[in-house]
Amino acid sequence: MMLNGVEVMRPAPLRAVETGVPTPLDKCPAELADGWLVHAAALRRRLNTLLFPGQALMVYEGRDPSSGGAFAHGVPNTTWLSAATLLQDKRMTRDLLAEAGIPVPAGRTFSLKRGRPFAKEFAAELGYPVRVKPMIGESTVEVFDDVQNEASLDAVLDYLDIVPTRRPDFTTSSYAFTQILTPRSAESERTRGTYRYVVEETVPGEYVRFLLVRGEVVSCLHLPEGPWGAAAAAREILEELHPDFLAFAQRVAQALPGLAAMALDVRTADFSAGLDAQQPVVIEVSERPWLQAQCWTTNADPDYLAGLLLKEGVPDAGETSPEENDVTVVFRWEGLSKVSEDARTLEEISEKLPVALQITEEDSVSGILMGRMEGAPRLVALLNELAAESNLLSAPAMAVETRCGN
Repeated sequence: MMLNGVEVMRPAPLRAVETGVPTPLDKCPAELADGWLVHAAALRRRLNTLLFPGQALMVYEGRDPSSGGAFAHGVPNTTWLSAATLLQDKRMTRDLLAEAGIPVPAGRTFSLKRGRPFAKEFAAELGYPVRVKPMIGESTVEVFDDVQNEASLDAVLDYLDIVPTRRPDFTTSSYAFTQILTPRSAESERTRGTYRYVVEETVPGEYVRFLLVRGEVVSCLHLPEGPWGAAAAAREILEELHPDFLAFAQRVAQALPGLAAMALDVRTADFSAGLDAQQPVVIEVSERPWLQAQCWTTNADPDYLAGLLLKEGVPDAGETSPEENDVTVVFRWEGLSKVSEDARTLEEISEKLPVALQITEEDSVSGILMGRMEGAPRLVALLNELAAESNLLSAPAMAVETRCGN
C-alpha cells in the first residue's frame, strides 16, 4: 500500500468467511461471524431469537425475550461490560498483564498531535521492524505488523490520522464506546490530535491463538500467517499443545477477570514444548472469540465452539444432534422503510438459496414483514444478521424476530 508516496505494509484486511451458498449470501463479514454462529447455534437448538442492530441478540424459549440470555457480537452478557471496554484499551491491558508477571512486548503509546518525533525515537531504540496499532479499539484489527523504517512509520501515522470510521478495515464493537471516532470538525477527514497509538517491538516465534470460555481453553490455533493472513496453513493444535501452555492461558484469564470469552494471541518458540526453556509473549487479547479463524481452519469446529458460547449465556440450552438439519421458523422483521420492495428482494434472494420462504404479511404503515422460512440454521441466521447489519435490504431492519415454535 502506498501512503504519501511511501510503500508500507497495510494492516491485514478483515477477510470474510465463506458460507458455501450462492450470492448474495456467499460470504459473512468477519466482524459479524461470532454473532452469526451463536445465532445459528440457537436456531439449531430450536430456541427463539430477537436481534437488534449492533448484533445485540436475545435467545429464549416461550414468549418472553428477557427470560433467556443476551449476546453482543456473540459475546455472552455474562462478560462484564467494564471488562469488555477495558480490554479494548491496549495500554490498560498491557499494564494489567505486566503487573501479573505475564510477558508483553516492549512498547509505549504516543499521541498523533505531538508524539511523532518521540515515536520515531522509541522505534529506533527498539530496532526495526516494529508493530504499530491504535491504542483503543478491536484487538488484531488495524495492526501494522512489519513497519521497517522511519519512512514507513511516518506513512502508518498518516494512515492513523484518517478519521477511524473512514478507514477501509476499521471495525468496532457496539458495547465499547471508548474509541475517539469524531473528526476535528464536521468537514475534516482527520481525527483528533489526542488519538493515541502503540509502538511495540516485533516478537519472533510461532503465532498461536487460544480461545477460552469461562477461563478454560477450548481451542488453540496455529496461525503461521497471523490472524488475518493466509488460511491454508492454519490448524487446530489443542491436542499437540504442551500442558504448560494451558496453565499459561489460564493465568492470563485470571489477570483479566470478568470475561466469558477470550481470544488470546501469543508468540512462542515451540508450542509443543514446556515453558522451562521459553517464555511466550502475549501480543493481543480480545473479549471477542473471533471465530472466523476457526471457520478458515479445516480441523476446527466453529459450530461446536459457538454452542459453548451459547450455553455460557443460556445455561439450559439443549444439545443438538447431527440429524437435526433444517429448521422451520416464523420470522418478523420490523422497522423497514420500504416493505414491499424489501419483500420482493427477500423473495428473489430465497429463489437462489436452498431455503423455502413464504411471506405471510406486509404492513407498509408499521414497517413490518412477516413470513415462514425453512432452511439450514446457518443460512437462516445469516439472512437475519444481514437484514439488520448490511445493505441486503433498502435499509437495515430495526428488529429481527425468529420463532422456532416453542
